Amino acid sequence: MPIEFPIIDNKGFENALNTAGLPAAKHPTASVGIGFQFYANRGIGTISFVKTAAKKDESTYLTEMEYRSFSFNFGYDLTKSHRYSLYPYLGLKGNGLSYLYREKLAEPPTLEDYLQTDLKYKEIHNSRAHLDLGVGLSTQWFYLVNARVGYLLPLEKSRWTINDDMHLPHAPGARYKFYFSLNIGLGGIYSNQEERRRNPYIH
Repeated sequence: MPIEFPIIDNKGFENALNTAGLPAAKHPTASVGIGFQFYANRGIGTISFVKTAAKKDESTYLTEMEYRSFSFNFGYDLTKSHRYSLYPYLGLKGNGLSYLYREKLAEPPTLEDYLQTDLKYKEIHNSRAHLDLGVGLSTQWFYLVNARVGYLLPLEKSRWTINDDMHLPHAPGARYKFYFSLNIGLGGIYSNQEERRRNPYIH
């Protein structure tokens, strides 16, 4: 279970919301997801996906800022211990933000009244691919605890999209700087001696 703490410079988008008279929305401080970590000799690979939304529900409007990321990286363990690992890694990471603003009626209307309302609704999405450079420190027994810090180098321009396929030109970018990640899970790694003891057919 990865728990990710992203550091994002999103001031341009926040200023645009303020200019338009819309409430700002902060991305979640921490996002939770699902992941898989595997070992091959001294190589360590990780695949993870996180997605969490921060909501603000007021009497007349709702705002939501969702953060999501998908990453794959591979590193090399600098230690010789199968219980503890210190490894630099390199990978690919896609990050995204989604902003939602929806006006609400104070009281439930009739169908006729609702069809005549002019409620504001805004939904916009941002995405960007990155080269992921970082270092991880993990311990594994029957459990796994892995702490990582990664720096992100953009591989494409930041894009804001509406209606799923319409890209907005001249939109303020979102700079995904770096992130901290804490990964907690189950799974063990055995030394060669332990593996031979468990399976006597291994030589």
